[in-house]
Amino acid sequence: MSDILNDAQNFASSIRSKKEQKGPGTIKVDPNFEEDPVVGQVVEFSIKRRKNCFVWGHTGCGKSSLVINVAARLGESLEIFNCDGETSTDNLIAKPWRKETGELVCIHGAAVRAYKEGKVLLLEEVDHANADILAAIHRVMESEQDFITLNVGKEEIIQKHSKFAVIATANTNGSLDMSHLYPGVKQLNMAFLNRFGFFPQMGYISPEKEIEVLVAKTGIDRGTAKIMVEVAQEARRGLEQEDLNTVLSTRDLINWAEGRTGLGFSIDQVAELSFISRADENDKEVLRGLINNRIA
Repeated sequence: MSDILNDAQNFASSIRSKKEQKGPGTIKVDPNFEEDPVVGQVVEFSIKRRKNCFVWGHTGCGKSSLVINVAARLGESLEIFNCDGETSTDNLIAKPWRKETGELVCIHGAAVRAYKEGKVLLLEEVDHANADILAAIHRVMESEQDFITLNVGKEEIIQKHSKFAVIATANTNGSLDMSHLYPGVKQLNMAFLNRFGFFPQMGYISPEKEIEVLVAKTGIDRGTAKIMVEVAQEARRGLEQEDLNTVLSTRDLINWAEGRTGLGFSIDQVAELSFISRADENDKEVLRGLINNRIA
């Protein structure tokens, strides 16, 4: 195969979503995932009604997992695209490519593929993409329009599939209010945000549910799981009161519990390895104190 064809294939691969799903049978409901009842209902409503929805909240609270779980329950197909500072219009819309024969073809990006094929487009970490790039999908997100016209190499009219919708996830609501916790996030254009019908804020699940998740997913004993969740609750209160800068998420708790059961180290040793070591010096001492007060 020629270098040109290799390059074409490499480019096509580069703009495919990072976790592309081939059909509704490729995603499964996680029996141990606890859906936020309000956010889950809003996401389900949005998908069923083909409304665009923007789910935001702290890292590790399960935003993307919730969307995937809801889509699996509904038998939907997903196009999952992870946004970052390098996201381009080529990735989302299309790029022209000239074959060896001279024929000009258009390689569709994630948003256009979902639009055409009837997938739910899940834009992860959307507040890391540049606002001028996201403007390229404004027309794609219009609820009242049933087609788009591409002029990438040559004119192409694409009909919107009836099952297309956009769900975005982010740590912020498009403003920079929490940017001190998430360096690299960008302020999103109001024209982009205006294309979403709902903006549910997702928090961490209740302590009781979080304990159940830890036990179910890691096999840790309930007493240790309770200690871990209590530490997380205290840390989150410190975060809200701006006494701490470290986010202690459900994801962190699962890693902590897996380390405890798998490595056999003490609860405080695993805490050092899994999340304390990444904290600043003030937070390290506070987190150690929260743990020691419960295991002493």
